[in-house]
Amino acid sequence: MAVTTDPFEIGRRTCEALRRLRIPPTPENYLIWYAHYSGEHPALSRIIRLLEQNGDPFDAERCRELYERFFMKSETERLLSRTVARFERIMGELEQELSRSGEENAAAGRRIEALGVELEQSEDLAAAARAVTRSLLDETRRLGENLRTLAHHLHARSLEVNELRTQLEQARREAETDPLTGLANRKGLEGRLRALGREAMETGQSYAMLVLDIDHFKKFNDTYGHKVGDAVLRTVAMVLRHHLRQDDLAARYGGEEFVVLLPNTDLDQAREIAERIRRTIGSHVLRNRGTGEEYGKVTISAGVAVYRPGERVEELFERADTALYRAKQQGRNRVVTEAELSTQGNATTSIDFGSAETRVPAREDTLAVGSGAS
Repeated sequence: MAVTTDPFEIGRRTCEALRRLRIPPTPENYLIWYAHYSGEHPALSRIIRLLEQNGDPFDAERCRELYERFFMKSETERLLSRTVARFERIMGELEQELSRSGEENAAAGRRIEALGVELEQSEDLAAAARAVTRSLLDETRRLGENLRTLAHHLHARSLEVNELRTQLEQARREAETDPLTGLANRKGLEGRLRALGREAMETGQSYAMLVLDIDHFKKFNDTYGHKVGDAVLRTVAMVLRHHLRQDDLAARYGGEEFVVLLPNTDLDQAREIAERIRRTIGSHVLRNRGTGEEYGKVTISAGVAVYRPGERVEELFERADTALYRAKQQGRNRVVTEAELSTQGNATTSIDFGSAETRVPAREDTLAVGSGAS
């Protein structure tokens, strides 16, 4: 096959192939063959040529497999595609079963109606009544069996739909979770911010934001390696989870930076929570579980701000981030709130968020970090 860079020629070949192979011209299927004829995906082209040589059909399932393999970038996308395809199959089967049941019920109705006519026209009413009664019993049994079969099928489809719902909910949670720490990721954070914004508008209840950063985190990575750095991140995440209430949310915002959202919390309460987190993290000493080598203490700095009704989320983040910057300037391992900021010399960071207390006693603790780190 001669490869061309002319998009119109590629488009013509693509449409010809879809027509020749009787493939539905959906955007996904068009993309598969356009990429094939443009030579953009040699691996895809090899598979298509092999399938054509073997005479394999390019049915909906085959096309979906090719699209998933070469054009979907995440497992979440692939799961969503498979779920949609499975749901469409379930709905198609359900429609056929309901249609078949409706036709059978209509036929039974016509037969029962004919029995009535037969009874009216019979000269021997007693004999006719007995025959009609037997026929009605047969129809009743037949209808009962049809209803039981339909109920069985509906129950099976209901179980499948519930399974799909569970898979989608699991995929949603995974898509909003940072795999290393188990905290929310940016996507999860943005979703919670939108929800809190709506709640603030509806009820007038505000919320606080903590922006926390691990002090000298690059030193841990450069000195001890990324495994120890990962252990530090997991330690901070563990402490955050211990200190959060049911409706609070902690997210890994990036690198060594974390954001905590505290609904219905004023500035003084938020500062106290941040201080408890800081003290608890600072009380831990990391060491290698295998060698006993100590990596030292981990400390954090934190900035605290409270949402002001009507403001953009970016403005809230900038105040909390500026407070964090001030904590770093003042020597790290401390908490600074927006109330402590002066009007001069504040560094701000513009952040795009998209369209949108459990007490743990502070104590001197030693955390074992597996051989290397775990």
